[in-house]
Amino acid sequence: MNRTVARSSMGAAVMVLASAASATDLSRIESCVSASAIEFGALDQRVVLDADDQARVHAEMQQRYPVLAQHGFPVSRIVLWQKTGGDALFIALLEHPSKPDQSCFTATFAAARFAGIGTLKRKYLRPELSS
Repeated sequence: MNRTVARSSMGAAVMVLASAASATDLSRIESCVSASAIEFGALDQRVVLDADDQARVHAEMQQRYPVLAQHGFPVSRIVLWQKTGGDALFIALLEHPSKPDQSCFTATFAAARFAGIGTLKRKYLRPELSS
């Protein structure tokens, strides 16, 4: 994949995140279960996984943490978040129960523990912004 296509894909993923979080505010995602929120840094990278990658990561979340599967773990989207100067995380999102145009998060996971994270980071993230 050349850089033009990669950047184009990144732009599309960011646009998907815009609809996943909020049409007007990409700086934060509220919790579905508490008053807390995830605040994104200005240079943090965050992208919504495509359907195939989401299905694989969601299955691994439930395999790695069986209590999730036992009690049900619905996810509408999964975001890969690379904090500037920090570790990558997966953020599990649901449609916000009281704000239909937004999503809220239910859980976060250290992405380094998941199989294929290197491949996902190369697919979705811009390496020059990851340090």
